[in-house]
Amino acid sequence: MTNKINFLSTFVTREGDKKSPASLDLNDSNISDDPNYQTLLNTINNVLDFDNLIVLAGSGTSLTFKCAPSMKDIWSKCRNEDETLFNEILDIVRYDIDQSKEDIELLLSLCDQHKALAYDLEKKEKLVSFIDQAKQTILKATNFTDDVEEGDWAAHDKFIRTLGRRSPKQQRFKLFTTNYDLAFERSAANTGFVVVDGFEFSSPSYFNPAWYRYDIVDRSDQSKTSSSYISNVFHLYKMHGSVNWTREGNGRVKKIDYQVKNSEPVFIYPSSSKYQTSYDSPYLDMMASFLHCLQQPKTALICLGFGFNDKHINNAVTMALRTNPEFNLLVGTKEPFKKGGSFNTDIRDLLVAAIDGGDRRISIIDGVFSQFANLLQERRKETPEEALFKTFETLAEKIQNRKDSIDEF
Repeated sequence: MTNKINFLSTFVTREGDKKSPASLDLNDSNISDDPNYQTLLNTINNVLDFDNLIVLAGSGTSLTFKCAPSMKDIWSKCRNEDETLFNEILDIVRYDIDQSKEDIELLLSLCDQHKALAYDLEKKEKLVSFIDQAKQTILKATNFTDDVEEGDWAAHDKFIRTLGRRSPKQQRFKLFTTNYDLAFERSAANTGFVVVDGFEFSSPSYFNPAWYRYDIVDRSDQSKTSSSYISNVFHLYKMHGSVNWTREGNGRVKKIDYQVKNSEPVFIYPSSSKYQTSYDSPYLDMMASFLHCLQQPKTALICLGFGFNDKHINNAVTMALRTNPEFNLLVGTKEPFKKGGSFNTDIRDLLVAAIDGGDRRISIIDGVFSQFANLLQERRKETPEEALFKTFETLAEKIQNRKDSIDEF
């Protein structure tokens, strides 16, 4: 099985007039002798050492799981939910499949536009009905974490474990994601991490951005002067909402059980209107935090599985590149160099031109999320708490296996 990536930075060996991505075969037994491979590892390690470490995770990080839906899958699910209504909607918005292909984001954008301008009440009702139905379909499709097999969590778990463990002198690792699913929350549970996600530690749990300013310390020694930050904590910002968020009648956003039907979901569904919607609460709070983080000194942003197709996020990143001299950017996603691919053409041209012009702050990796996770190197020793957590997990598994074997007899 092939395991190749492409890597581009100013430190890659130049061939010809322009910098070209270096092709690296990660299965090659002599890969360690390749200077471009060593440059890649040094780049990743240097980024992880920044005081302010931020990750922006897109849908590509979830597509590591076989059960996670692609945009094409969501198109099919929306069509299969009510094929008659789906075909009527295509006619109402005059959707040309031959020209636009199966683009659910474009279809929902056209639905929004026609709904706002429609004079025909019957057509408007069908548009509203389809949009509501599509929202529930998307919500159901992205609530897949219970279907993930145990062994498939390896990439997410290593990612959280490696980036989440940071020196107490450094800022907490901040993970921003446009995904609705609960993959990172589940991975945090797998690895014994505490997630600060802006919701109160209460039941019911309501969104309160002030919680991002709080931290967790260990006071077990009963000393008033020796409080210490616990190591396994990171901040999670779900910029486009979540499958387990709902809005109550008073407007407050509440976290609910992900297995319960959500009649008032809080998420930005894929359409052109997401740019405007992102400036409503709680998305505004998330975006404000993202903008603030990017302007801090000694900041590194790692964009994973993200195609830069969100205008409001693109503007924030490009502004940081222009205005923050201590800002570094590492992009890791599938096929960022492919012409006509899903990666934003303008952003690709901007980043490649900057690298070719000698901007050392930017690096691009052409690879999937699992490949990036495998490139990460464990940077800190296991804490006593983590060792204890792992021991209890192993014991519980052995007890369960023994119980199962006894039940067989």
